[in-house]
Amino acid sequence: MTEQAIIKQIGKPAEIDFRKPKAIGSAGFYLKSFKAKNPESENLKLDSKCNFEKRTNGILLRANYSNKLTAIPIPKESIIGITITRGKETIDPFFLSPMWILLKLGVSKLYARYFKILISEYSIDQMELNLKTAEYEMDFIANGYLFERQQSFFENLNYENKLKTIIKAST
Repeated sequence: MTEQAIIKQIGKPAEIDFRKPKAIGSAGFYLKSFKAKNPESENLKLDSKCNFEKRTNGILLRANYSNKLTAIPIPKESIIGITITRGKETIDPFFLSPMWILLKLGVSKLYARYFKILISEYSIDQMELNLKTAEYEMDFIANGYLFERQQSFFENLNYENKLKTIIKAST
């Protein structure tokens, strides 16, 4: 699909406001399921590496599978729902570990988790994303550490009534 065809359907890429910078693209996701309501429409391969780009009138899904690039424009009005699910988080630092000390000092777990010594001190399951549109239904997964950035990206799309966030209980 050419850039001109994409611009015609969903507009130009979002402009960056340097005074209040916001994400205009997502990190990488892996496609786990893809259902197209129209059999003639574009079909994506499972396990494609995908990311989203914010456009003026929608989002652009870019998929890469074995260096075969595919772009699917998704107009804002065709989006039915976006559900982003945070993986289950396990926090179990041992006494006097750097992570334990930082948590006791009131440092956010989002920063303290990078100071773990043992793998068992902190873990988070993968995050899941479900995107339903008038033509497609897709499920994606990504690293759980990326959840906060992805949540911020999808919230900045300003699709409030279409965005749903699910946070699994921590242990």
